[in-house]
Amino acid sequence: MQSLSTFTHPAETLAEVRAHDQVMRYRRAGAGRPLVVLRGSAEALWPELEAELATRYRVVTPELSDDCADVAAWARDFLEGLGLDRVTLLAAEPCCLAALELVLLNAYQVERLVLVPSGAAGETGLDGTLATSLAGVSVPLLVVRRGLPGDEALPLLRGFLGMDGPPGAVA
Repeated sequence: MQSLSTFTHPAETLAEVRAHDQVMRYRRAGAGRPLVVLRGSAEALWPELEAELATRYRVVTPELSDDCADVAAWARDFLEGLGLDRVTLLAAEPCCLAALELVLLNAYQVERLVLVPSGAAGETGLDGTLATSLAGVSVPLLVVRRGLPGDEALPLLRGFLGMDGPPGAVA
C-alpha cells in the first residue's frame, strides 16, 4: 500500500498506488476532504460541477480497468491502498450498483453517497439514508439523474455536499 509515482499537471495530478498486488492509477485535483468519483472511462459529469468540486474537495478519480469483474471490491481495495475512509463517494453509471454494494458491505469507508445513473430527469433529486444491517451504519444518499441539466443538478449537489457553506463544512 504505497504510492509508486506521481506526474504533475497544472490542474490535476496523475498517480498510482499499489494495493493487494495490483497497481491502481488515479487522478487527483484540489485539496480538502476526499471525494472519490467512480465512473466509466468515457462518462463525463457536468463540467461545471467537476471544476467546482476541486475548489472544495480533494477529488480522486480512479482509472477503472475495462476488465474489472468486481468494481466494489476493487474500490474497497483502492480506498484501503490510499488510506482513505469515511469519504464522499460520487458514482456515475455504470458504477452506481458497485457503489451501493461498496456501501452495504463496507459502510465504514463511505460518509455520504451520490449516485448519478442514466435515466429520465424527472426521477431525480431523491435523497434519503442507506442503512446497513451488517455494520449498523447509515450513509446519506442522493440520486441525481444524468439527464438533469447542470443548472438544476448543481444546486441539489451543492446542498447535499454542503458546498453552500464555508469550505470543509458538511451538510
